Amino acid sequence: MKKQEETVACSRRSILTGSAVLLAGGAMGGVMAAYAASAPAKPETPVGAPPLPWKWVSLDPLEAGRRAYRFYFDKGGCGSGSYLGLLSLLREKVGHPWTTLPDFMMSHAAAGYGGHGTLCGALGGASLIINLVAYSEKNEFFRQLIDKLYFWYADQEFPTGRFDDISAVPKQVKTRAKSPLCHISVSKWTLAAGAHVTSKEKKERCAKVTGEIVYALTSDLNDYFAGKWTPPLWTPSKEIEHCVKCHRSDDMAHSMDGLASQQGQMECLLCHDDTTLVTAK
Repeated sequence: MKKQEETVACSRRSILTGSAVLLAGGAMGGVMAAYAASAPAKPETPVGAPPLPWKWVSLDPLEAGRRAYRFYFDKGGCGSGSYLGLLSLLREKVGHPWTTLPDFMMSHAAAGYGGHGTLCGALGGASLIINLVAYSEKNEFFRQLIDKLYFWYADQEFPTGRFDDISAVPKQVKTRAKSPLCHISVSKWTLAAGAHVTSKEKKERCAKVTGEIVYALTSDLNDYFAGKWTPPLWTPSKEIEHCVKCHRSDDMAHSMDGLASQQGQMECLLCHDDTTLVTAK
């Protein structure tokens, strides 16, 4: 009988001790949960995304350009066209991390970003690839590659005949935009061609422009990674030489004094009157 009473007492002590432990554990857990909720969250490392720059391999410019032309129609416009023209080849030739990028990352760039007519979407898609393969904290080459592509675009007569063999509308009217803006580039062409922006002819024109941008950029990147590329010097046209002397700074990274009050390399007289002539009068 005494032994049974001792066993019962022992069991009661075990229960009480266990309950105390559970209560203490619950209290501690509550404290830890409260601390975790108040502590700043640590930034998560993106899964499968290595730091820039990503690997580039020499690509066939014509194949990249032809893909960009087709993707213009298949994937929703110029931004997706240029982006996927290069990305699809890099996925095949390199694989990871290019396989981690989604197809429609640049779909918003169509028609000058959301239809707003700002930067040509094909230039935007191309710029994204430049940044991924050439970004560096030590030099500005990735910016210079973009810069060169933009002032090259502004000086070209588009569309070229390079993709006429796969186009339903070959030998189209050509115009020079003198600007990387979609609004100016497209408007100049539609007025010269007598076409509407919704027409088959205009879409063929922009698909060819998309292909030509990717062709030119692929050639530049092949040269860049082969050590054959040197940053070109932008030279203003004779019509705006006198504008640039006063209103543009050669160093955009620092504050500008006096009249050095604008940023960019577009043709001034597309939007502005020649104020020097006004002043002279």
